[in-house]
Amino acid sequence: MKLAVPSGGGTRVLHGLVTICIVALLAGAGVIYWQYTSYSELQTRVQAAEKQVEENRTIAQRLGSAQEQYTNISQKLQHLELSVSERAYIPTLLKQLETTAKSHRLKVLSVRPTNAQPQPKAQSEDEEKKKEEKKKPAEPYEKQVIDVSVQGQFWDVMRFTEDLTRFPKILAVERVQLRPRQRKDPGDPFEVEAQFTLTAFIFRSGEGGASQ
Repeated sequence: MKLAVPSGGGTRVLHGLVTICIVALLAGAGVIYWQYTSYSELQTRVQAAEKQVEENRTIAQRLGSAQEQYTNISQKLQHLELSVSERAYIPTLLKQLETTAKSHRLKVLSVRPTNAQPQPKAQSEDEEKKKEEKKKPAEPYEKQVIDVSVQGQFWDVMRFTEDLTRFPKILAVERVQLRPRQRKDPGDPFEVEAQFTLTAFIFRSGEGGASQ
């Protein structure tokens, strides 16, 4: 017995199958595109992470190298300073002060050590504190008062004062006196004469030298 197929039914079925295939292909292509996009993003993130790890490793290596160089230089500096006697330490310090002042365009009037002793702090301690101070061991350093006189423009003097806080030797600025200089012409720059009283701390070493 033969089945009767309505006219045009085969065409509709064929169209339906083709539509289903197209939809399936589009869905598959969408899934593939989504997976490819996700893979690309993941690959980009992996590459970025690898680059960051490599940069961090390079920075760590540079930091280790810099720390090693700093340690070596510090040890060399300490060795050199230990080999410098106190007699040579003071002239070197005075020369460094003079060079620093001149680097700020200041005219150096004088740089000299003095026999004056650093001003003692106000004695407001009671008897027990004084007894405790007497029991303390001798300080491992000596103090040397240094007078520095310079002349120049006000802001250059201020920069020199700031540099004293970063000086390669241990210094304490005890007193600063500023005196304005009289200008011969109103157009002349405003200059001052500055008198610095500094205290240098000279550490004793076991070998009889001075160190900082």
